[in-house]
Amino acid sequence: MLGLGNSVTSSQYVDSWTPASLSNLTLWLKVNQNITADQDSGGTSVTHSTAAGNMADQDKINAWNAFGSTSINAVQTDTGDKPLWETDAADIGGVKFHNQIKFMDLSEEIDLDANTDFTIAVRFKATDLSAARGLMGSAATEFLRLNSNTTLRAKVNNVNRDFALASGTIATDEYFTVLIVRSDGSTGNLNVFIRGNESLNGTATGTQMGSQLTDAGEITISDIGASFDESGNFVGFFKDVLIWDGTAASSGDRKEIFDYIEGQ
Repeated sequence: MLGLGNSVTSSQYVDSWTPASLSNLTLWLKVNQNITADQDSGGTSVTHSTAAGNMADQDKINAWNAFGSTSINAVQTDTGDKPLWETDAADIGGVKFHNQIKFMDLSEEIDLDANTDFTIAVRFKATDLSAARGLMGSAATEFLRLNSNTTLRAKVNNVNRDFALASGTIATDEYFTVLIVRSDGSTGNLNVFIRGNESLNGTATGTQMGSQLTDAGEITISDIGASFDESGNFVGFFKDVLIWDGTAASSGDRKEIFDYIEGQ
């Protein structure tokens, strides 16, 4: 009986991992949590939320609020720029950037300081990759975006750092999770890893995109769903957005992040 008790305790401990288990969690926008809409599909004022369980198809989302102990929200007050709620089974719980003008502002910009480690995770489905699609950023000189169905670009201090898949593509009908990790302090080693449920899923810790590059410069994040306001807008869905400012995810951490996000 004692042995059984120890086994259960160990299993429960392993299963208890969450993004908050990794230090320096700064941004946590969680699928199907703390999302509100203040207009319906026709623009009429409503008070809908995931908490109340009354979100309706094509509701206009005005806020995707912080989860857990984090405090930074994603907001949008301009009706034309608000992402939408989708009730299709595959996409419910996410935020739909349904054309090339939707994005959200962070309530507080995140400065990923020079010479500082970080980890960024985004769960997304891009439905159109005919042009560059921004994941997040703050200016024409600082952003993270999908340049194509094979390449992610990190632009730091107006310098392009491109990470390209050696094989395979980012399909437009599938969810992927991408991790951007900077490690080694002032050396600024940048690596990008991606995992999908149907493709690019051969490695538990993620398929590496391209080779390791170096850039220890500061990166400011003030928008999600675009490279920056009204530019390089994403087309598709976001289900999770996380930033750990000050922590570089190890190989083991990456597996935990991928497993957690995909297992929700």
